[in-house]
Amino acid sequence: LLTAVILYFVFRGIELRLVLESMQKLSLGVILLLILGSFLRHLIQLTAWKLALRINPDYVPDASAELHSYLIGLPLAFIFPGGFASMGRILWVKNTSHVASALSFVVERAILTWAMVTFAATAAMLHFPGISPLWGLPIYLLLITLPLWSRYLFHFWKQGEPYRNQYTKSAPLLALLQVVAALIALSQYWLILNSIGSISWLDNFKLMSLTNFSNTLPITLAGLGLRESFAIHFLKEAGFVASQAISATLSLFLIQDVLPALIGLTVFWKKRK
Repeated sequence: LLTAVILYFVFRGIELRLVLESMQKLSLGVILLLILGSFLRHLIQLTAWKLALRINPDYVPDASAELHSYLIGLPLAFIFPGGFASMGRILWVKNTSHVASALSFVVERAILTWAMVTFAATAAMLHFPGISPLWGLPIYLLLITLPLWSRYLFHFWKQGEPYRNQYTKSAPLLALLQVVAALIALSQYWLILNSIGSISWLDNFKLMSLTNFSNTLPITLAGLGLRESFAIHFLKEAGFVASQAISATLSLFLIQDVLPALIGLTVFWKKRK
């Protein structure tokens, strides 16, 4: 309901025709690059899921089950705001327990969220000159090193001790994977925005990193509406009108989220039992 309400206010007063016209400005070459970028991002996320599962030292890897579980998680993400229902992917992985698989999911999601917040924080420090370095810089340094020192959180969970060493080894690579995925996403937005207008890489980095921060707020389905609201607000500073901002986020949403989710839905249908 909240998703529908936000979308209503986003599209109120905006002609859908203008949004579609902006989306149609994407050339075939750009669309193919966007598809390639999305393929690489999903490959990175699949690798992160595999790596997160191996935090359990007793986990026996199964490449086929890992792939199927990842794909099944894509359509499940549309069921509940924030994509939490994608945790259902753990039911398609053979592990020592569902608790161990759930921990892997939480770790993977946490580092994905960390990357989005870190990029948004970096953009905020560049974009908003009023942020005081006296308190902003220490918080920022604490944030960017979070995947490294968060291993000490396992001390507060008695049963989590066996996972701590594996997490310590995996956390830097998991963080690096999410940073690369975020950079690919920003490059995709840069391609789209320069197809319908003009924007520098630095401005694209700042404005779209701040826009992507909306994905950390679990209040709408697949971030719909909220992401478009953020894009309209921030891209206005670069000279993009509302219909262009919406077309940019929706274009990537269709390629990055909807199409792969349809593939995942077919896998889910075959393996639903």
